[in-house]
Amino acid sequence: MAEFNVHGESITDGNASGGIAITLYENGGVEERTLVATEILYITDVQIMCEDGGDIWLVSDSKAAGRYVAHGAVDAKGGMVINFRKPYVCPKGKGLKFYGAAANLNVCLVEGFIREA
Repeated sequence: MAEFNVHGESITDGNASGGIAITLYENGGVEERTLVATEILYITDVQIMCEDGGDIWLVSDSKAAGRYVAHGAVDAKGGMVINFRKPYVCPKGKGLKFYGAAANLNVCLVEGFIREA
């Protein structure tokens, strides 16, 4: 079974309230890595920083589906760091989306790996 270590990022200087897709890269690489329908993304670490305070969400699939990897409120110039003891398992073939503040700098970084289902 193939396994690929990946990191993901969303760095937005502006409105992230409508959701920003997390771009995945294989560790050590610079080319974007797209999930295929038969792959599962496992999340081991999350770092979120926001210049403006407010509610943040990191979701797999969609907010409507309720698949929250991380959700909470952060203070201005605050953030959150999560290190999962057991990786968070995303739905097969689904990536991540970050929802943050409506203005200024929003940063979401993730670490994990991809496996075939």
